[in-house]
This record gives sequence, C-alpha cells and structure tokens, in this order.
Amino acid sequence: MKKILCLVLPCLLAFWGCTPKTVISKTYDFDQMNRIGVMGFTNTWPAMQGVENLFAKYLIESGFKVVERAQLESVLREHNISVSGYLSPDTTREIGRILGVDVLLIGEVSSYTPARTELTMTATRRTESRPVYTQDVMQLPDGTLVGYSRQVGTQYSHSTDVHPTEYTINARVGIIAKLVDVGTAEIIWIGSDEASSSSALDAADAIARALIKSFSKELTKLQEQKQL
Repeated sequence: MKKILCLVLPCLLAFWGCTPKTVISKTYDFDQMNRIGVMGFTNTWPAMQGVENLFAKYLIESGFKVVERAQLESVLREHNISVSGYLSPDTTREIGRILGVDVLLIGEVSSYTPARTELTMTATRRTESRPVYTQDVMQLPDGTLVGYSRQVGTQYSHSTDVHPTEYTINARVGIIAKLVDVGTAEIIWIGSDEASSSSALDAADAIARALIKSFSKELTKLQEQKQL
C-alpha cells in the first residue's frame, strides 16, 4: 500500500518544491537599486522558454521597477551588445548606462525533467472456496437403503488477475537566479530552487514566486536592521 501511495501522490499535488536556497549581500547598498533589468535566462529546453518573464511578473508584483527582457534585448541589439553567456563588468556597465538600470536579473534553467505517463502492471490475488461433498448411504429402520450427500470439507482455489495501471510523474524544474550590480558586476543576491508540477511552466512559476518572495523578505530584513 505504501508503494502505491508514493506513485499517486505527485499527481494529486498542484506543485511541490523545497524551501528556496538564497544568499543576499550584507554589504551592498540596496537603496541605490531603483530599476532592475531582466535578462533572458540560459536555457537549453524549448519547453522552458520565457521563464524570465515569470520573475519579471513577481518583481513587479513586489513593487520593483522592471525593464523586461524584450525591451532590454531590443535596445542592446541596437548597440551591438551581446546579451548571451558571460557578462563582463564592462558589458554590465554599458547596459546600465544605456537602459538606466541599476541591477540585472540573470538566471538559468539548471535542470528539467518533463512530465511523463508510465504504465505498471498490478496483480490482484483472488481466493475462492467451495464445499466438498461425498455420497453416502444409510439404512432406515425398515431396512431401506437411502443415498445422501454430506460435506466433508472445503476446497480452495487461487487465481491472480493482472491489469495495467497508468500513473503520471510530474515535470520537475530547477532554476538558479542572481542579481548583479551593473556598475561592479558584483553578485548581490543569488537563489536556487526546484519544484515539480503536472506543468513545467507551473513549476517554474512556483520557483519564481518563491525566490522573489524570499529576496523581498531578505531585503526588508536588511532595511529594518539598518534602521536600528
């Protein structure tokens, strides 16, 4: 029974993830962070295209000013600045100058396992019983012989029914995101998380929400400590 529950449970949950792992700079002056530019995430899976937009959504929802990826990349192409792969300090400074952003959100889809349906064969054992009779003869007082049946035991038969059972294994996604100061190329915050859901984008959405929520909490905590 325990094995069956383990297979079915992932299908019943909308999504599942662990507590995000995040680290924030204790020395960076976040008061100078006014506008965040969201870069396209490094990603090798077509199904995960556009995950950076989920982070932009939750940054805006949390009250940050965001320059989204399409606008950012359009302007950078006009200035012949590459936005893929490693960003040097000179490149981040140039991005900051052109777009007026203070921080860049850079990320990557670190892992992705698509949802899949699998088939397993389930065996059900069945036991049937039936009485066993024997024929006997008894003699009546008048000497007449009468035949009759009497039960002498029970016969058991066993059979096994095998039938297919289909179950779904949820998609699982891992994402790493970081905020980089455009002036110094210093990483001022980094976080990673994994989640699973029947939809890969739903899992990515859960990660984006959890990471940005964690960043907002850490930022609030730092600001409160400064006021003490």
